[in-house]
Amino acid sequence: MQVTLSPDIVRFVNEQLASGAYATAEDVLEAAVSALEQAEKFGEFAPGELDALLAEGEGGLQRDGALTADEVFDEIRSRSADRRKGKS
Repeated sequence: MQVTLSPDIVRFVNEQLASGAYATAEDVLEAAVSALEQAEKFGEFAPGELDALLAEGEGGLQRDGALTADEVFDEIRSRSADRRKGKS
């Protein structure tokens, strides 16, 4: 496959190579395709949304502490039982 890249993309690829973040142009493009695959699989976040969600989770951990595995599985079992009973 051959593709023609816009000057902006060529500039970006060259900047990535110059920074030392990637060894080859192919590496840069593979990373871009991988990011696209992840975005399509998991959805995209609005700018700052992921950081806000992470901060919210960290705040909850500091405030409430972490749950044990037993607590997590008990909650999952309880929710599953409720769904089977039609209480969702």
